[in-house]
Amino acid sequence: MIMLARVVPYGGNAVRYALEKEKAKVVKVNHMPEGIDPTAIWYMMKHHCQLHQQDRTVGRKLERFMTTFVISPSKEEAEKFTMNDWANLSDEALEVLDSVGLIPKGLKKEVKTNFRNSMSVAGLHSDSKSGTLHLHLDCCRVDLDGNTNDVHDLHIRAMMAAEIINMRHGWKQPQEIRDMRKEEIADFCEYTLRNMQEFDVDFYFKMLRMKGYEVTPRYDRSKNLVGYTIGKNASVFKASEIGRRFMASQLEATWKKFHQEPSQVRMKPSAPTITSSSSPVRPTAQTMTSAQPKVQTRVQSKPIPSFTIFNIDTPIGSKAVEIPNSVKDIFLKEAQVPEGNDTATVENVAHTAMLLFAGYIDAATSLSESCGGGGGSVPESGWGKKDDEDERAFARRCLLMAHSMYKPKTVKRGFHR
Repeated sequence: MIMLARVVPYGGNAVRYALEKEKAKVVKVNHMPEGIDPTAIWYMMKHHCQLHQQDRTVGRKLERFMTTFVISPSKEEAEKFTMNDWANLSDEALEVLDSVGLIPKGLKKEVKTNFRNSMSVAGLHSDSKSGTLHLHLDCCRVDLDGNTNDVHDLHIRAMMAAEIINMRHGWKQPQEIRDMRKEEIADFCEYTLRNMQEFDVDFYFKMLRMKGYEVTPRYDRSKNLVGYTIGKNASVFKASEIGRRFMASQLEATWKKFHQEPSQVRMKPSAPTITSSSSPVRPTAQTMTSAQPKVQTRVQSKPIPSFTIFNIDTPIGSKAVEIPNSVKDIFLKEAQVPEGNDTATVENVAHTAMLLFAGYIDAATSLSESCGGGGGSVPESGWGKKDDEDERAFARRCLLMAHSMYKPKTVKRGFHR
């Protein structure tokens, strides 16, 4: 079983997705009336958070009112689950999560949550391709006592909780599941290449999709394939993670290795025969030959890749971004979090700048807003690299824009009588 966690600013959309998606079933509603619609659920949570806002004396104003979880056991683990079993799993997940304490980087005190005493709703979904069932669990950020659930490193605590639950039930750990899926994908990639009569990358991707994998190819501006990712359920792998021989640059060479033509066997020449001659043999003058040094052949070094691929998770999906190595250090070493933003990390700002560099404007905007941004300027229409602008200058402009996008929203106060 795996457990994913994320704090969202758009709680209404999250509740509607959890309860109104096709074939979704309501599993359990905690601390709220039964039978109310998703919009009413969201307004109850939002109103509860705003009601206790006046009790917050430390930190900035609470803006993200909901935390959403995805709880996904394997198909074999949930094979005989009833609706009561799914309801018990949602309770167990929150109970274990609340018991997990962690001291985040930069803090001195252990943080915990109290989601069992918070308003929450769970919806059961079925994967459209594999049919695997999983839970979407939406929880209010403020518990019934008015205390705010601390979400520092919540994704790490969710993984720790999943490991505890897996140990209880004797289920496979997330890393074991990931390794198993990676090996399964590698075997099918090899099988596909071995059975292709001629190399055709589009046919290769088609066969992977027919098997049920989600394939996302990446192309450069010249429409050349530079990479791809393969996903199954909640696991998404870069081609290099599956195996270097399955990388986009190595695919055709791997196919050729599986379809090598049989080499011709060269016959060893027979030893020359010596025949006697009746004519006298004239002595030949010996010529001096200068010893010439043997020319040593140089072994060509393997080409060094000129770019690095980053898989960046955003609220609207995962994006694979190709960043030239010449500008990679600008994003990784020069990114900073604006003053006043206590939610975002340096990595968030760097990833947003990378998304802007690759042209994913919507993904960059949604990522910055989900991490406490929204108070600064945003990219205008026509954003991109200028004709007279080199890559390093454009990279720094993207980083400057990302820094602005992570500035927290300012609260405008009007005149009161």
